[in-house]
Amino acid sequence: MNNKKNSTNMNRNNKGFTLVELIVVLVILAILAALLVPALLGYIERAKKHQNIENARSLMMATQAALVELYAQTGGKVEKNKSIVPGVNSVQQKNGDCDLSKTDFAKKILETADLTGINEPYLYMFAVGSNYNTKPAVTDKDKFTVFYGLYMEKEDSPKIYFYNGDWTEDNPRKKNSSDILDEYNKFVTGPYKDKNIQYYLVINKNTAKKFPNGAFWDWIKEVN
Repeated sequence: MNNKKNSTNMNRNNKGFTLVELIVVLVILAILAALLVPALLGYIERAKKHQNIENARSLMMATQAALVELYAQTGGKVEKNKSIVPGVNSVQQKNGDCDLSKTDFAKKILETADLTGINEPYLYMFAVGSNYNTKPAVTDKDKFTVFYGLYMEKEDSPKIYFYNGDWTEDNPRKKNSSDILDEYNKFVTGPYKDKNIQYYLVINKNTAKKFPNGAFWDWIKEVN
C-alpha cells in the first residue's frame, strides 16, 4: 500500500509544466526580450559610435603630429599655390584640394594611429589653412593646423565631422551658411574665424568611383 502511495507521489512530482504554465513562462520571456533587446542594441550602437569617434580622434592626433613634424622640417614655409606635403600636386585647381591617399605621408598617419590593414577606415580627410587663397591671409602656422575633418568607419557608417576642436555627427554645412562655412570655405565662428581651408584626402576606399568628374570632392565637402 505504501509502495502505491509513494509511486503516485513520485508521478505527481515528476509531472512537467502544464501548458498554461509554459505559456506564462513564454509570455514572461517575450516581455523580457522586448524590454532588453532594444536596450542591448542601443548599447551596441553607442559602443560602435564611441569606437568610431576614438578612431577618428587617433587619426586627428596622428595627423597633427605629422604636420608639426613637417612644419619643423620646412620651417613653415610653403611655396604659394603648392601642397604643404612635398611632391603632392593639387587635384582641384580652385581650392588646391590634394589627394594624399597611397602616399608615404598618408601611410605614416594611418600607422601612427594604428589603423592599417583590416583596421583601415573607409574615408578620412582633413583640412588646414589654405595656401591657395590670399583673402583672408593665413599664417604659416595656419597652413599646418587642422581646422576641419571628415571620417567614415565603413561605407554604411555615418559621417562624423571635426570642427571647432571636437568630433561630432552634426554636419556643419547643414547649418545656416552664416554659422559655420560659406561658399569660399571660410570658418566664420570659433577660434578659426575667417580662415580659408584646404582639403587633404588621406584614405578613400572606392568612393571616388561613384562620383566622376570631380563630384567626389563636392560630396566629401558636403557642398550639396
